[in-house]
Amino acid sequence: MSEGLITGAMGGDSQHSVPVSMRQQSVRVPFKFYGEGGEYFRIWIVNIVLTILTLGIYSAWATVRTKRYFYGNTELDGDRFDYLGDPIAILKGRLLAIGLLVLYQVLVSFGPPALGGLVGLLLVAALPWVIYRALRFNAQMSSWRGVRFGFDGDWGGAAKAYLLWPLFGVVTLGFGLPYAWYKQNQYLLSNYRFGASNSTSTTEPADFYLLALAVFGFTLVGGILLVLLTSLLGITGFGANEDFGFGAMGAFAALLVGAAYFVFYIMIFAVYQARYFQTVYNNIEIADNYVGTSVAVTGLGKIVVSNTALVLVTLGFYYPFAQVRMTQYLQDNLWVDAVDLDSFVAKSGVESNPLGEEIGEAFDLGIGI
Repeated sequence: MSEGLITGAMGGDSQHSVPVSMRQQSVRVPFKFYGEGGEYFRIWIVNIVLTILTLGIYSAWATVRTKRYFYGNTELDGDRFDYLGDPIAILKGRLLAIGLLVLYQVLVSFGPPALGGLVGLLLVAALPWVIYRALRFNAQMSSWRGVRFGFDGDWGGAAKAYLLWPLFGVVTLGFGLPYAWYKQNQYLLSNYRFGASNSTSTTEPADFYLLALAVFGFTLVGGILLVLLTSLLGITGFGANEDFGFGAMGAFAALLVGAAYFVFYIMIFAVYQARYFQTVYNNIEIADNYVGTSVAVTGLGKIVVSNTALVLVTLGFYYPFAQVRMTQYLQDNLWVDAVDLDSFVAKSGVESNPLGEEIGEAFDLGIGI
């Protein structure tokens, strides 16, 4: 699940406010990941081949195999996680989504414009339903020590979190986006649970504004430095500069600036991701057990930059190794400050409502924490 909260503008580590009495009683239990790149590569390549041969039908089984591999190799306090998803349910969800998109395209192409617009609005209105169903399905299909996770959100909450609040961010020219992120985080963490134990988040809107400020500050400073570097090397006009020319030095300078821009754009993503992990995960509590992370901008940045470069150089074949490296880094920096996990699991196992209910459709959107 999740970790980490906030630090200084460039990603130091600050801890959530765990009560002193709880901190004295708790034991830090780290997550461990045992996956290997070569092992996962074999699963990944078979998934791709079979998905192509079956015209995409096998993608549902590929999703389940992938999640079972990563869940099954993630350990907490000596026990590993389980993914219980049914590929048939996932396939039905994807077929439903494809069918709706095909119907929309047909109506837009051959029907009256008003009808196509109406169907488009209906699809937008259905998006929150798809999101909350996906969150609910993926939570219920995840378990640890025989106890399933759950998600109690509804369509109304999803509509506010993923339609109304992002719209608020747009109409405020971006100034409201951090508040939209905060509301999305609250929707997720106020509805997740482990068995009968609900999770909570102690984040404040200011935490997400600090996240946005960190990303903006890095982008601004990095952009200025890149412009200065470009000007210094004469790249902006070296084609017309007879002294600089297009020789070896010009090629080297162009390569240097290109590499700098490549790293810069990827690091913007890394800064956002690291600060997001810190902000969200260091503020999660489940029944007096606190999640924590030490993910940092520098550490995550090294992983993201090297992974991206190696995936490009290998024409995508490094991708499964990149996934394992990223998961390994995140798990190595994730833990739970637990008071008594055994009694926590025993109480959480008394579920307030049945979690084994059938879900007709499942959408694998990758949304969650």
